[in-house]
Amino acid sequence: MDFEDDLEFLLTGVSEFDLQGSAVSSEILVHGSLAFPIGTTKDGQTFLAGSYYGQGRVIVVSHEGFLGRQTLAPFWNNAIHWLDEGRQGVVGIASKNALAILSNSGLKCERTEFKEGLSVFVSTAYSDKHAKEIREFVAEGGGLLIGGHAWNWSQINPGQNELTHFPGNHILNTMGLSLLRGTIIGGLHKAPEPKQFIKDNYHFRHLLHRFSGHVAHGEKLSKHEEENLKRLGRDGSIFLHMDAKECSSYTQVVSSLTAIVCDSCPVKTPKDHLLLSLATEIYKVSPNPDALLPYLIKDNPLMPVVYNHKIKTDVDTAAEEWISTGLYLSPGMKTYIAMPEEIVNKGWKIQIVEGLEVTVQMAVPAPYYKSGVTTPADWSLLRTAPSPWAELEFENIILTVPSDVVRSLERPDELATLWDEIMRSIADLAAKPHKFPRKERFVTDVQISHGWMHAGYPIMAHKATAAELVSTAHIRGKGLWGAIHELGHNQQRGCWEFKPNTTECTCNLWSVYVHEEVFGIERGKAHPAMALKKRNGRAKTYAEGGKKLGTWSMWVALETYMQLQDKFGWDAFKKVFAAYFKISSPKDNNGKMNLYAVTFSQTVEMNLSAFFKSWGWPIDAATEEKLSTLPTWSDHPMVQYG
Repeated sequence: MDFEDDLEFLLTGVSEFDLQGSAVSSEILVHGSLAFPIGTTKDGQTFLAGSYYGQGRVIVVSHEGFLGRQTLAPFWNNAIHWLDEGRQGVVGIASKNALAILSNSGLKCERTEFKEGLSVFVSTAYSDKHAKEIREFVAEGGGLLIGGHAWNWSQINPGQNELTHFPGNHILNTMGLSLLRGTIIGGLHKAPEPKQFIKDNYHFRHLLHRFSGHVAHGEKLSKHEEENLKRLGRDGSIFLHMDAKECSSYTQVVSSLTAIVCDSCPVKTPKDHLLLSLATEIYKVSPNPDALLPYLIKDNPLMPVVYNHKIKTDVDTAAEEWISTGLYLSPGMKTYIAMPEEIVNKGWKIQIVEGLEVTVQMAVPAPYYKSGVTTPADWSLLRTAPSPWAELEFENIILTVPSDVVRSLERPDELATLWDEIMRSIADLAAKPHKFPRKERFVTDVQISHGWMHAGYPIMAHKATAAELVSTAHIRGKGLWGAIHELGHNQQRGCWEFKPNTTECTCNLWSVYVHEEVFGIERGKAHPAMALKKRNGRAKTYAEGGKKLGTWSMWVALETYMQLQDKFGWDAFKKVFAAYFKISSPKDNNGKMNLYAVTFSQTVEMNLSAFFKSWGWPIDAATEEKLSTLPTWSDHPMVQYG
């Protein structure tokens, strides 16, 4: 079914959809085989959709306010006749927004709640009082026009799934349509050309069918279809959260996705990325998840296990924290964890094999070193533990790496000493206590969500970097720029950051500092981009290019800070960062840049206004006046460029 005739009818005399104004609508997931989008944004988000259900029809718009919008009247006139199917019956309208416009449709309209004898029922999506009756009404040939959004409901019902709990979806889900928490901002959207729209538009079930053929039989996907694989993965994951095993269309999709996942081994291509993202969700909703394991896990050797392993640890943190256990669960392996009564319902969660003061019934022992606890004799045995993943827990950081890279690690205590130095120096520059309130975590893995490394908790890196993280010789000899860069990201603070310009810039202050102060590697050798010739070249090019802040980022922006460091040293930065713990900062970049200029100037007791202006910073008259009594830095490096 291609819905071209339906769209031709619905869009007669309609050139655009006016969603302008403050109303924020929800995105609609069109997932039924007999459902179709009608109105979409340029990005493909659906705000208006229709569907066949049994012998009847339904149209949903993702904000009830649009039902009464005069500029949409031509469409609503078409819609109400499409839903009525020529019966010339009674249109029952529960939404007062829609009464005035629909009364001009030529059909008999009356204000009423749902009742028998209607041809079309018009309602909002905020009540499921008559959900069963409305579904039966449509299945038996009635028409339903429903409007509403799920985003506000999701905000006031945190932790609840809008697919399964939002009232409107109790009506719509089985009809192949669902209102999501994702939002669509108001705008003016061009009405589609039906024939081209059917050909070019994304449709969840259609692309799922095509992708299934691609995986199973090698059927070639079009460029347009390949571009939508990421969206298919997102929608597939959302759809599976519906967990509607009693719904035939849901079980059909689960069956299709199960067949797809079982036919491939991720992860290299966009297809593989999609399969990987779906595999976890399929496992969660599969009626027989254990039967999927042989397909999802190709290589899963048996490993020796320990029983009733007790874990004792103390945690005092206000933030989420993972607790190392020295245990591993192999893929598909299940265990039971006995938790003490005092931590039940206190927000504790298990992250793979982690917990607090618990007894783990069965797990695989892992190589695990903890500073101050693990003895050399312990380590000589622990490093041979069978788990493929190991953890090294030091004073302020925990490294999760493949076990292969620690099997030959003879002196983890020396590595611990080095990482303790690194982390203390990071704290020093940030003007923070040496003891981190929560240990940083560095996890190396086969696949990460973004880039070669990314900051956060935990910091993530590709598996290939693991050997460098645990080699004192490599770290002291060649440095560890990337890892320190990510640790620097975790020290950045919005009050002295000027996003997006400095996002990939100020984190490198820690890279330079640690390499020079801990590793003894001067900045020009720590990273090729820090060679003096390249630094000077960037400053000159920036100045001669008009000192445009739009190009002041990353290495160019870092040179501003390096020139300050060359003149005033690292202590100046430590004092500036310390000062920011006691002052409030404006939200806009202009205000923050002026505050930074004042703070740094007052810290070093020198007027730096001219210096910052030479870098194109928007230093205002008030800042210049405030700093006018301080001696001016008149021979700064940018003077030579005029």
